[in-house]
Amino acid sequence: MLDKNQHEASTRNRNMESKDDSEVRLLDRFTWANFTCTQSTGGVAILLSETHHQFRGLQTAGVVVFILNLVLFVLFTTAMICRFVQRPSSFRKSITKPPEAYFTGSLWLSMATIIICMQRFGVPHTGPWIIVTIRVLFWTYAAITLTYNIFIFVVMFALSPLKPGTMSPPMFLMIYNAMLTGTVASAIAAGQPLSQRMAIIVAGVGFQGLGWILCLLFLPLFVGNMLINGLGPANQRPGLFISVGSSGYTIVALIGCARAIPDGYGYFAKHPTASETLNVVALWIGIFLWLFAFWLFAIALVAHLPILISKYCNNNKNNMSQQQMNFTLPWWAIIFPNVGFTIGTIYIGEELDSNAIAWVGTVMTVLVFAAWLMDLFLHLKSIFQRRIM
Repeated sequence: MLDKNQHEASTRNRNMESKDDSEVRLLDRFTWANFTCTQSTGGVAILLSETHHQFRGLQTAGVVVFILNLVLFVLFTTAMICRFVQRPSSFRKSITKPPEAYFTGSLWLSMATIIICMQRFGVPHTGPWIIVTIRVLFWTYAAITLTYNIFIFVVMFALSPLKPGTMSPPMFLMIYNAMLTGTVASAIAAGQPLSQRMAIIVAGVGFQGLGWILCLLFLPLFVGNMLINGLGPANQRPGLFISVGSSGYTIVALIGCARAIPDGYGYFAKHPTASETLNVVALWIGIFLWLFAFWLFAIALVAHLPILISKYCNNNKNNMSQQQMNFTLPWWAIIFPNVGFTIGTIYIGEELDSNAIAWVGTVMTVLVFAAWLMDLFLHLKSIFQRRIM
């Protein structure tokens, strides 16, 4: 009888240990790449507030998506903290070893969308304190992203130098957090006091320049990688959309900062024509970049046609195609870069007073929102089916 009780106790202990090990292994598979979900969800909330053709309830929908994003961000951050507490050595590996290290930028991009959403949805319903809070968060975010961009590139140069033909689309995430500093500036500057606005605009344009120039260095590597290695595995191919954000968010930042210029204050009091000149320059630079963004978007879109044709027209290869197109976290690249492209299109339409372009932006908004719902469903389905984590 005693032996039987001891055996049962030993079995329970082994089961508990096995369960604990399973939980640890589960957290080990929870990586920075999950924040591509929150950066995209926050981007969709911003897009709903920016789309030209508004209707009753759309802003409320944006608030709901924003709150969902906050909940997801807290859950993901808690999961990452638990992972690093249980396995401290995994923290160093996660920020120094590709490809996970590339996705560390998604954490800061998620924070950028939260700051913009605070401006869009929080300021109209709260007191002056939130304006000060947003300003403090902006400068903190700018300092962190500049430090991060210095650190992450030194790490990549020293520990993981890039070989010819090995450019990975998630590498753009290391740059976009600095670029989004310019986008955040364009979103919040108009709501700040005149004494603070100029500094935010100047910083935003400067950070946007840093992000755009780094993207210019990466884009030839990105295209060269496709020339050498092709379009990549089918289930990773949605990651090709990530390059679209380089031009899209530059358009948003330049036009947004130009709109926020304070007339008759400081520099613009001494140069009264500078405000109108910069608005014109920002618009036409945006138009100059828009077709390039569309070209990158079209390449990523057309790259999926052979897969779709193989899936729906070739019965003999149907099962294989289905397996190749299983959801992976890079599928969130369908959303976030195209949010910038869509908002940039909306801004150009508004500046040109073009109803046709405004409707194009509205259609793009609907498509991005539909893609977001698809990714959200597939992400949850993949978790329940244990195909990720």
